[in-house]
Amino acid sequence: MKKVLLYSSLVILFLICVCTIVVERLIIHVRLPHGAALHVLPAFNNGQKHGAVILCPGGGYSYLTKWPEGYKWFPFFYRHGYTVAMLEYRMPKGNSRIPMTDAAEAILRMRQHAKEWHFDENNLGIMGFSAGGHLASTLLVTDNDSLRPNFGILFYPVISMKKSLTHMDSHDQLLGKDASEELENQFSNELHVSVKTPPIYLAHSIDDKGVSVQNSILFRDLMLAHNRSVELHVYPSGGHGWGYRLFDHHHRQVRKDLAKWLTKRKQ
Repeated sequence: MKKVLLYSSLVILFLICVCTIVVERLIIHVRLPHGAALHVLPAFNNGQKHGAVILCPGGGYSYLTKWPEGYKWFPFFYRHGYTVAMLEYRMPKGNSRIPMTDAAEAILRMRQHAKEWHFDENNLGIMGFSAGGHLASTLLVTDNDSLRPNFGILFYPVISMKKSLTHMDSHDQLLGKDASEELENQFSNELHVSVKTPPIYLAHSIDDKGVSVQNSILFRDLMLAHNRSVELHVYPSGGHGWGYRLFDHHHRQVRKDLAKWLTKRKQ
C-alpha cells in the first residue's frame, strides 16, 4: 500500500512538473511603463467570452511570494476558463504611489489587450493575498471607473491601515512609520466602500496571527451596509499565508468554495 501511495505521489509530482513547463511556455511576459511586470496566461481561444483575473501576491509590501500566491494559481483559473495574470509590482519603500501605479497600469493594459488575450474587458477581476489584498482592495474601492476591476477575490487581506487593526510591517513599508492619521485613513479601504464597489469574495482563517480576521469581517460588514455583493469564508484553521497547497485538506475546501463562487458569477 505504501509503495502504491509513493508511486501515485511521484506520478502526480511528475505531471505537475510537466504542466508547469507547458504553462511557462504559454505565458506572455509584459513590462509595464514604470517597471512592473505582468505575466499573462490567456484563456483557451474557443470562441466563448471568458473572464480574467490579475493576481497580486503578498509579502508585506517588502517582497513578493510569487509562487504560492501567484504562479501556482494559474492552472486553477485556466481550468475554470479564465485568462489569468500575475502582477509583479514594485515595492513602495514608503512611497504609496509606486504599487498603486503598477496595479492601475496592469488594469489598463489587461483591458487594452482583452481581445488578444481572449476575455471580456468588462469581466476583469483582481485577486490579492495579504498585503497584495490591500493593493487589490484599494482598486476595488476606487472611484475611477476605468481602474476599478469588475470583481475581487481577497485571501487573508490587509484591509485597514489603522494601527489598531493593520499589519504593521505592511503599514510601515507602504506609508512609513510616521504616517499621519489622514494618510492612514486614505488607505484604510473599509472607509471607502461605496455603491460602485463590485462583488467581492473574502477568505480568511480565524487563527491568522499575521493579519487579523477582523480585516475581512469589517470589510464584509461595510459591503453589506452599502448593499454590495460580498461572500466571506472564515476557516477554523490555516494561519496566515496559505497560498496554494495542493495536498492540504483544508485548502481543498478553499479551492472548492472559490470555484463554487466563480461558477455562480457565470450564471
